[in-house]
Amino acid sequence: MIRRIKGSQDLTAGAMFVAIGLLAIVVGRDYPLGSWQRPGTGVLPMILAWCLVGIGGVITIKGLLIRGAGLLDGVWAWRPVIMVTLAGLAFALLVNDGGLVVSMVVSMAICAAGTPETRWREFAIFSVIMVVIGVALFIKGLGMPIKVFPWN
Repeated sequence: MIRRIKGSQDLTAGAMFVAIGLLAIVVGRDYPLGSWQRPGTGVLPMILAWCLVGIGGVITIKGLLIRGAGLLDGVWAWRPVIMVTLAGLAFALLVNDGGLVVSMVVSMAICAAGTPETRWREFAIFSVIMVVIGVALFIKGLGMPIKVFPWN
């Protein structure tokens, strides 16, 4: 079986994505989905979870079929992994009390700190665009019951 694995990094990453997506599906199975006209708060997490499972499946198949780097080849970039994880946690902890804008900006800033290549001026412009899109989509478009700012 080991000889059949051509890209163990892809296989491992794909399996991890599938596992996280399946965990999200199990955790979010009781979230309200609503209807097509009025989607509930569980729709987006469920869609993202299934997308993660799908992408993970494709990457896993790629790891089985296409020669790639081995699991222990090269240097592992831990900083981005840690920062993205911290950003997700920060968003989850801040969104209820801090509101959508604060939680988005803080989580994006933590992610940006995960690489030395971040250009902070571009990040500021990107953050404004993403916050406008986030508020327009989730608050105005979908009418989700999320505070925009901490004082709302």
